[in-house]
Amino acid sequence: MDKLIRACKLCGGNESSLIQIGARHAPEAEVHRCTTCDLVFLSPQPSEEELEFYYSTIYREDYRLTQVEERHKRDLEKAYLQVQRLLPQLNPETRLLEVGSGSGAFLYAVSPYVKEAIGIEPDTATRGWIEQNLGFKMLDRIPEDGFETEGFDLVVSFHVLEHVPAPLDFLAALKKVLKPGGEFVVEVPNVDDVLVGVYQVPSYLQFYFQKAHLYYFSKKTLALVLKKAGFDATICGIQRYDLSNHLRWMLTDKPGGQGYYRDILASAVQTAYADSLISSGHADTLWAVARKTPNFLR
Repeated sequence: MDKLIRACKLCGGNESSLIQIGARHAPEAEVHRCTTCDLVFLSPQPSEEELEFYYSTIYREDYRLTQVEERHKRDLEKAYLQVQRLLPQLNPETRLLEVGSGSGAFLYAVSPYVKEAIGIEPDTATRGWIEQNLGFKMLDRIPEDGFETEGFDLVVSFHVLEHVPAPLDFLAALKKVLKPGGEFVVEVPNVDDVLVGVYQVPSYLQFYFQKAHLYYFSKKTLALVLKKAGFDATICGIQRYDLSNHLRWMLTDKPGGQGYYRDILASAVQTAYADSLISSGHADTLWAVARKTPNFLR
């Protein structure tokens, strides 16, 4: 498609290509790819006031979010998988901060393995439920001056970075609360997801690009944004959705196919498919482990 002028917040480039018009819950939105660095982003970008209004009102309806207790129960399976991936980095002395705690499922799942777990969650009602029912200390945002304590051994953020209007500022704030030698773990959707980049299923593209996600990272652009923020990162792919899900998208143009053909497709087939997507760079999710770059100033 023709190149259009859209400033990139990652590299500052002023030239981009138009990928798609229309996104989930935002038919007027445009999806662009920066010609210089390949970052994919939604245009136009909302203001802070627009974002605050959206998340406090329409967002919950758009994404059919249930009550926090129900979401907590639903999210536990995913949270336990995230903890399993983190086990080598956890010990009884670990101080952990989760940014974007959602229903509190990860805090609950990780708490037996660490000394302290604190969460940041902007939604007031959700934050209150976590404090009252799960007993974790919760904050509504990252303190501008950092924490009064010595900092955290591990900071995690799952499916948050794509929502953030200023990723470099967000990462810079997180870097301040890490101890020397501490690690930051981030999980985001992969824009090189095979349904997007290879199969290019039209209905999935309209589903995948969405109003709530301002940025769409590949392994390359996630590494770049972390590097520019002063992190050295190791990034790998994770495949969360199975072959059944992909077949249902291609056959029906609808989500909800996870496990649909489990009685036909042997587990070895599912595993081989997932491994192939990961090795080829087309898994649906990226998992990065990042450490502060020595002597980096921002």
